[in-house]
Amino acid sequence: MQEHPLVTVTDLTERLGYGLIFVNDDGTIGEYSEVAKEKFGLVVPKGKSHRAGRVEKGDIVIIADNMIGNDDALTAGELSMLGIDDPDIRPADAIIAIGTYADSKFAPVYKYYSRYYPQSDLRLRETYRDYDIVAGIDLDRKLMYISINGDEYQMAYLESIGFMVIVRPESGEVKFFQDVGYGFRGEEVGRILQGVRYSGKNCPPEEGEENCDVPIVGLPLRRIALGDEFLSEVQRIMELPDGATSEGDFEIYRRLVFCKLVRIRKGSGSDGVLILIQDKDNVENSLTAGRAYIADLEKRSKAAQLRLDANREEHFEKFLGSSPRMQTVKHLAYKASKSKFNVIILGESGTGKSRLAREIHNTQDPDAPFVEVACNAITPSLFESELFGYAPGSFTGADKNGRRGYFEEADGGTIFLDEIGEIPPEIQAKLLYVIQNKLLYRVGSPKPVPVDVRVITATSRDLEDEIKNGNFRQDLYYRINVFPIELPPLRERKQDIAGMAESILSDFCARYEIEPKRFSDEALKIITFHDWPGNVRELENVIERAITVCEGTTIYADHLVIGRPKSGKQTLKNQLAQEEARIIANTLIINSGDKQKTMEELGMSRSVFYKKLKEYELI
Repeated sequence: MQEHPLVTVTDLTERLGYGLIFVNDDGTIGEYSEVAKEKFGLVVPKGKSHRAGRVEKGDIVIIADNMIGNDDALTAGELSMLGIDDPDIRPADAIIAIGTYADSKFAPVYKYYSRYYPQSDLRLRETYRDYDIVAGIDLDRKLMYISINGDEYQMAYLESIGFMVIVRPESGEVKFFQDVGYGFRGEEVGRILQGVRYSGKNCPPEEGEENCDVPIVGLPLRRIALGDEFLSEVQRIMELPDGATSEGDFEIYRRLVFCKLVRIRKGSGSDGVLILIQDKDNVENSLTAGRAYIADLEKRSKAAQLRLDANREEHFEKFLGSSPRMQTVKHLAYKASKSKFNVIILGESGTGKSRLAREIHNTQDPDAPFVEVACNAITPSLFESELFGYAPGSFTGADKNGRRGYFEEADGGTIFLDEIGEIPPEIQAKLLYVIQNKLLYRVGSPKPVPVDVRVITATSRDLEDEIKNGNFRQDLYYRINVFPIELPPLRERKQDIAGMAESILSDFCARYEIEPKRFSDEALKIITFHDWPGNVRELENVIERAITVCEGTTIYADHLVIGRPKSGKQTLKNQLAQEEARIIANTLIINSGDKQKTMEELGMSRSVFYKKLKEYELI
């Protein structure tokens, strides 16, 4: 008979992609698998290597840090070792820097960002001391990257990190690179710049050096796993009977991992707590737990406290999302609200441009008039009279008393010209005159009318292309494009979608006075990973329809009707059908899904009613 090798529990769990830790009753480590070490950064993943050492005078130091002073031990004192003595750089700023350690002959090159990020990928590219160096922070992907002559080093982060690479300039050798587990090894950026010795990575120790491997077994768990909630949970399970279990997401060394804990209490010498650690990909699939953790982390982080102006958060709370792109939008909108510059809001249809325009106005002066003009809904021949008004008897059918236009209605406040690219070229010249001179002429009147109006415009078109095609005046474009704000589409800020969907769901339930509902995990995954070509408007439509068809308290994937928008022209028949579907859906919601009551209120026969439900996919 063929003998099979003995498979241990550790072997089995690691084949399945789990890390394993066993904690003895006295709180010391009894077993700590290689996968667990890798997940906590106690072992550096195989790949690039360097020997132990210290930063030395003349070394080239490259840093990418998204939050100075948080998890990097970095202060102005350490930055000065690179020749960076800038009083405007403050804690919680992001910085990308290239400098020479303790050598004033070489001036540093750096960028820093306080509160406002101009884009989601912050990058510094420089030829420094004959080396081509690129350093950056990808805020969307939460990734730091540094390359030297094309050789790239990367590290992902959860909340914040200071990432560093050190190069020996004479040879181009990379002396040090930061990697996971830097906190355990005491290799934070600030400490390295203070001259603390760093350990080697993926290399055999030289004579007199400590081995790169970190001894684990026998050490107290509190020495190995840095995370208060995790340690408290282990202690709680220790006090429970045999077989007790617990699971959840925990932050250990600022890394989010999913742990399952099992109490083993047999009254023997091998009692303790068995801990299984799941792969990060599995954690990300647990959207509900992971999202709640991230939300809590963002509330607690120093960035949330130091970067965001409290007034801005208060006034722009309707704009959900904590992604870097949305933080930029909120910051710019707040800045715009504190001035009277002309603002243009760019973005695809359905991203919330009109809502943002109103919030900018309300933040500045909510009691002043706000007039919204849908330029794509005005007949070309009526643009002038609608915008600027008309004098008595100026044309056949005109009101005998004349009429004020939208600009006069907005006097002292804000006029919002949505889809300004739809305004005919012949009206654009008159619009430019009004914006520049604060004077208008009603149709049929030679008398100028002064107006004090703040102009906010929006468009889903590329106005620069429209200028090239002769459809939009360049001088008008420069006049309205003083303060641009671009609203990103949902597909470019997926981390915001789940939170937005739950907020929209809550708002709809409150508006229609129906029992609160929730999304199943599967439904939330579908919502999160859909591209949403119709953006927020499409998301709202899908959720509103789901509420209609869901008769319980949980919205499942089956309740979601998500599809691509139909191509072709929107005929009158199509638009009437859409409105009819909306009315039926809303009435169903108001009646808590009671089809009989809805049918009676709308005065529809049973056969027609159910035919419409099927036609509009409401059942």
